[in-house]
Formats: sequence, structure tokens, C-alpha cells
Amino acid sequence: MCSNDKLDLFQNDNGTPLSSAVRSDLARGKRDQKEHPGAEAAELTRDVLSVVAHELGGIAGALDLRATALTGTTPDPDLKALRGLAEELRVATRAVRLARGTDGIGTLGASKPQTLENWWKLVSRFTAIVLPRGVVVDSGFSGGQVSPSQSPSLTWLWLAACKDLGERGIITPATLTLRGNAVGNGDEGVTLVAEMKVDRLTTSESATSRWARYGSAIATELGTSAPAWERDGDLLRWQCVIR
Repeated sequence: MCSNDKLDLFQNDNGTPLSSAVRSDLARGKRDQKEHPGAEAAELTRDVLSVVAHELGGIAGALDLRATALTGTTPDPDLKALRGLAEELRVATRAVRLARGTDGIGTLGASKPQTLENWWKLVSRFTAIVLPRGVVVDSGFSGGQVSPSQSPSLTWLWLAACKDLGERGIITPATLTLRGNAVGNGDEGVTLVAEMKVDRLTTSESATSRWARYGSAIATELGTSAPAWERDGDLLRWQCVIR
């Protein structure tokens, strides 16, 4: 007869069963269940995959329509359109690679640092599905680069922050501002600052949420302070510094 302690090894913190893949990784010592809360990671992954499916489906449909239009001829405008669609497919693929991170993807991951602007081009696709419909992100960046190892962690920190904000009850339409810049001389890291007006939220105060705990775990891995939403006058602000 199994004890409760044994059963807990095969459950998430909320009592739900772990997936077979997670159980396998835990058994081989490749995962720390407490470091990576399974329920939060799974929910974010589902959100990300729904975006990827939408993107690839739309591109595939557009390519099919264009192929029909090219029957018997290949004028330059059509060729240009196909090249543009192919580039969109490549961008979507890079977004998937970014979300997967550096664990187990070998040479599929980014091999060079990328600017915050390029990071946002990929992550904005995920942000659109994580935030409630009707929330617009007003973004702006002035310098700053993230390394291949930092990019995935920054992505999950940001998406977890959006989930945390959403659980406070966003009154739409609403605008979330996001600003990013380099730390120090440009080679010391990056800072991201997000803000939303308090009057666009059902509540600005919130007990520590599961998403805040998830973000804290990621920040611990990075060796940085855990970012959190904090009230400053009529604004709710989130600041993340990665060095």
C-alpha cells in the first residue's frame, strides 16, 4: 500500500496528476517539480501553442489561395507575396523556438543576442492571447539586448506577469504600456517596465498569486529579484531587471 508521501511525488501542488513526460523527467532527475510548477507551465504552454496553431493555419491558408492564383503564371507581385508569407512562417517558427528555451533544443535555439525590439516581435504574438481581449499593449524600446539563455526566461516572466495582471480583473478597453531599455552602458542587462492605470482594474491589490510565485521561481533561477506588480499613485507598475 502506497503512502501519501509517495503519491505526492506524482501530483502537482494542486493535487492534479503529473503528465507522463514530467513523471519520466522527474524519475531521471531532469526536472525539479518544485522549481517548475507544472500547472502554471502547462497553462502557459497551451496558450503559446494556440497562438502558433493560429499563425501557421493562417499562413497555410494564404499560401493555398496564392497557389491557386498562380495557376499558369507567376507574376512578380505574386512571387513577392509568397516570399512575404514565407518570412511570416519563419518568424512564427522563431517564436516557437524562443518559447521552448534552451533546454533540449540544441542548435534550434537562437545563437546570438537579440535586441529587445526583436524579442518583442516574437513575444507580442503570445502576449495577445495571454491578455484578455480588448487590452492593447503600447510598446517602446530604447536599446538593450538579451542573450540566448535570457530570452526564454524573460519571455516566461513577462507572460506570467500578464496572467497575474489579468486575474486582477482588467476593465476593457484598456492600454498596457511596456518600455524597455539597456542597463548601464548597454552590456549590463535590460530593464522592462509595464504600467496600467488603476482605474482599468477591478482591484489593484492582490494576494500573492500562483503566477507571482511562478515568476519568483524563474527569477531565482536567473539570480535576480522577483518582479511584482506594485501600486504607484494611479498606476500599477511591474519592473523586471535582467543582468
